[in-house]
Amino acid sequence: MLINSYTSLSQKINIKKYNIGVVGLGYVGLPLVKRFLKSGSVKIFGVDSDKKKVNLLRIGKSPINSINIDYFKKNKDNVSTDYAILNKADVIIICLPTPLKSKKTPDLKYLEVCYKDLSKINIQNKIIILESTVYPGVTRKFANQIVLNSKHLQIGKNIFFGYSPERENPGDKSFSYQKTPKVISGYSSNCLKLMKKIYNSIAKKTYQCGSMEEAETSKLLENLYRSINIGLANEMKLICDKLNINVHNVIETASTKNFGFQKFLPGPGLGGHCIPIDPYYLSWISEKNGYEPKLLKSAAKINNNMPNIITNKILKYFKKKPKILIFGISYKKNVDDDRESPSFEFMKIFKKRKIKFDYIDPYFPKIKKGRKISLEKKSIKLNIKNSKNYDCGLILADHDKFDYRFIKNNFQYVFDARGVYFRKKIISDNIIQV
Repeated sequence: MLINSYTSLSQKINIKKYNIGVVGLGYVGLPLVKRFLKSGSVKIFGVDSDKKKVNLLRIGKSPINSINIDYFKKNKDNVSTDYAILNKADVIIICLPTPLKSKKTPDLKYLEVCYKDLSKINIQNKIIILESTVYPGVTRKFANQIVLNSKHLQIGKNIFFGYSPERENPGDKSFSYQKTPKVISGYSSNCLKLMKKIYNSIAKKTYQCGSMEEAETSKLLENLYRSINIGLANEMKLICDKLNINVHNVIETASTKNFGFQKFLPGPGLGGHCIPIDPYYLSWISEKNGYEPKLLKSAAKINNNMPNIITNKILKYFKKKPKILIFGISYKKNVDDDRESPSFEFMKIFKKRKIKFDYIDPYFPKIKKGRKISLEKKSIKLNIKNSKNYDCGLILADHDKFDYRFIKNNFQYVFDARGVYFRKKIISDNIIQV
């Protein structure tokens, strides 16, 4: 009977005798695998379209340096590019990228392929959970599509759907779902009950949303909050430059207020998967429903224009085009994560303007394919001799591994887009905050 499907799945979860399938073994999927492995005697099945990534996991190597996992080395048959492996799963969690198309509209191609492949396997008596960042309504739309042409699938009875937005913070060793609540939502009341049981095993606290759409929108708001405030910090930097005021001193002063203010810092532009993308996801669905956002677009425009503004500022210091050494490919410090990194925007600008450049980044010996830049480069090994090959250094990721005093002492100019010299209280005439 249909009601037994829910009861059976619920009991499996209660006694931790259920199998989990994770689709997308990247910056969200792999940490999730580790958390569920620590939670008890569950079995994990991983799916990823990248054969190289799957092969690395099978020999005990992680495709992401900061995430160590040897589970798939011991269980080689549990990771594959083939969705058929998910027939063994009771819970399927989707952690796939949701990028933008060339015209800044949502690109759900990875999810579309995923749901089509899921339709080809036996998904009865399973719960399918989406963790990817999407605009409101996506989870419900795909759930409805899956059951539309099926006579035997009934949501909430013998198939279940939920949405729980990821809250990963790459590079933050203190991040934990023991501290950060996990937002959950379900298509039906039975779906929500299952979601709570599943995520209570890895999170100290879960927060239930009234609908999947509320949960989807909350994820966008979390990142839009940061996007808008970073945009404000960047605009303050532009204003302070005109007024000959140190913006970092202004921000430090304002941050002494212990209520009503949170410190955000200016930078070279936005990076990471969510913050540069989410404004366009919400703007797109909002415009489809009759309202054109103003604040979201303004902040995105400021943030996206920072690489051009900084490049123009650098060029004012030279009579001819300088040769530039870029410090940092990562989108933020101390991580091997270059998703949507502003460094690539600088490279595109430099290439278009015929400005010669190299880069150094201990986390990226070479630039990964498919990062939206048509060139191959390797990280240089910096020393006193080859530092003379460059007219200036440009700090785009303030890794702790960089020797900032060496950089200061061996470059004619150092353009600091991260305020690292301000924080280290290193003052020199050749250091320019940009």
